[in-house]
Amino acid sequence: MCFACGRGQNRTADTRFRKPLLYPLSYGAARNRVCELPFSMPAAMHRLPERSTAGRIALLGAVLLGLGLCVAIFIALDLAAANARDLPVNTWFWDLGQTQDWVLALAEFFSWFADGPRNIVIAPLVAVILVLVRRWRWAVFLLVSSQLGLVISNILKFSIARERPPFIENTDLQQHLSFPSGHAFAGFTIWAAMAIIAWYLLRPPWANVVTSLLLVIGLLQPPSRLIVGKHWITDVLGSWLVGAGWLLLVWAAFLWWLAPRPVEERV
Repeated sequence: MCFACGRGQNRTADTRFRKPLLYPLSYGAARNRVCELPFSMPAAMHRLPERSTAGRIALLGAVLLGLGLCVAIFIALDLAAANARDLPVNTWFWDLGQTQDWVLALAEFFSWFADGPRNIVIAPLVAVILVLVRRWRWAVFLLVSSQLGLVISNILKFSIARERPPFIENTDLQQHLSFPSGHAFAGFTIWAAMAIIAWYLLRPPWANVVTSLLLVIGLLQPPSRLIVGKHWITDVLGSWLVGAGWLLLVWAAFLWWLAPRPVEERV
């Protein structure tokens, strides 16, 4: 009973003595701060896949890469026959762009993002930013995916030496070679790789937004190259397979050797 208050009431019934619903974080410098409610706390970042999944991812990547190389060999065996088989499909995409101005404008817009000069600059620039914010492992992942992917793309391009479709005249040697599509290849090895980085390093909802934008840019490279008449249908198909396969192999290696882990998971 609280006799000092002059009332015959239980002391705990007085609101002045009730325990607060939210407690201070500490009784030092942060005495006046209170814990945030769960709905006001920042969303957690997406958790990396388990290290044990690296083997399955590598297997899928090897299968896709192998299929892409099979497409390359199939084309190289008879370039003229491959071009003749692709021409009806390519003509349909070309006519679509020529009859629908907005389709052509959209294709040129997305192609702009993966042009050679921008591909050369964007990946190293993002890698430097990752190093500056102390995410060097992710920088290594992006550089291996993009720069070694560029080497693979150029080796295939000069080895097969396929001419581009007859819709656009090209005089430069690099621009004259068709397989694989550098834009479609970079759609995976650069843009999809950056989408993976954004998904795991940014917090929702920014992770969702940025990842979606990067994926849209990357995955729309193949159809955009068909509409602007720069590549055969099997160019973009092979680029999809080889590019996706290479990205998955690099991702699997990252998960196995470089991915940061909580202390309790380290051995």
